[in-house]
Parts: sequence; C-alpha cells; structure tokens
Amino acid sequence: MPLCGGNCRSRTISDPTCFSVPGGKPGDGSLSMSDLIFPAVDILKSQGVIIYPTETFWGLGGLGSSPEVVQRIRVLKKRPMHKPFPLIAGSLDQALDFVFLDRPDMELARSFWPGSLSILARASELLAPGVRNGLGLVSIRVPPHAEAAGLCLAAGAPIIATSANVSGQSPCARREDLDAELVQNVDLVLELDQSPAGILPSTLVRTKGFGRVHVLREGMVSREELEAGGWKTV
Repeated sequence: MPLCGGNCRSRTISDPTCFSVPGGKPGDGSLSMSDLIFPAVDILKSQGVIIYPTETFWGLGGLGSSPEVVQRIRVLKKRPMHKPFPLIAGSLDQALDFVFLDRPDMELARSFWPGSLSILARASELLAPGVRNGLGLVSIRVPPHAEAAGLCLAAGAPIIATSANVSGQSPCARREDLDAELVQNVDLVLELDQSPAGILPSTLVRTKGFGRVHVLREGMVSREELEAGGWKTV
C-alpha cells in the first residue's frame, strides 16, 4: 500500500536544482542536496516506492535491501516472480557494501562507472532475495545520472531501477507517458533536471575472467566501447 494508505494521489516533486556536484562527478560520493530532495529520501528510508528519472528511462524504485519493497514493486509492475530486479548504487564504494565484485568485475567497474553498464555480480545477504537470480547474482550499476546516484547515497542503500511501466509495456522517457495507474499507486513521482535519454537500456554484462565479458543485453554501452576499453565481448 502507498504510505498515504491508498486514499491519496501520489505526490510529485519537481526541482531543477536539487543536486550539485561540487568538485566531483556523478557516482563519486561528492553529491550535495537541497532540502527539496529530502521527501524522496525519507520515503525510500520508510520503505516507500517512488518513480524517478535515470539516465536511460524513468525508473520504479525503492530500497533493494527490503523484501517488502521488492514485493510491492513486483505487484505494481505485475512482474513475474522468477524475474529479479536490477539495482543502481550511488558509488563504487556503496556497491561494494552490497555485492561482491571479483578482480575482473572491479577492473570493469573502475573503467565504466559511473556509466550505463550493469554488471551481474554476486549479491550479499544484505540484499532482498527478489533482486537476485537463481544463482544469487544481481544486476548493478553506478549511473552517470547525478540525481539518481545521489538518491542511493542519501538513502543508504542501492535502489531498484526497473523501468517505470507495467510488465509488457514500453519503458518511458517522458513524464506524460507514465502509466496513470502506476503513478497513482506510488508514494512520489520525483521530477528532476536531468531527464532520461529514452534511447536504450543499460548494457548488461558478466565478466568471464580478465579482459572478457559476456554481453547479456545490448544497451547504452556498445560492444565497440567495451572492446576499445580492452574487453573482448562474447
């Protein structure tokens, strides 16, 4: 149920200046926030669910460490039980608190994060079962979207980054294209200055030792970019 008890419409916060990156870059932990972003953070910490922009599409999210949040998002999205949810983290350091990255994973992350490259990594027990696949792996990235990364840092945990649409529908790049029922049943729609590109999803990969990656889903980071970075794609 929404935090409002199901008797109110979801709130919308629109703030074009809620984040800055003083002397840093997205995902490096140097983000600062204005007061206007705090309601979203409070909702996340209270195990609420929000719609928010990422660098790719609008995302449907909540704490990836909460089984209750995962289940609520699954119901809202009408997503099959066997499909786990991807995560975003605010920084590499935060990701390391919740997933295990081996040496090839670390090398890849340091080369492409912040960026639209999701790495399939072993999840720690701090993450809810619903974000892990049958092998105990989870998709995670540090996005180049400063506001989305900042939400994770302020909330204290990676957040779910599934596209804000009912399963089977297309992901949305424009606020006006969001499903009306989905909007009404979340706790907040957070409108920020950096809008989704709306072109491709993040690229999903799994490392196969040093210098080799298995591309599980084509996306924003091309095979050419990976190979230019010294990674053979399979």
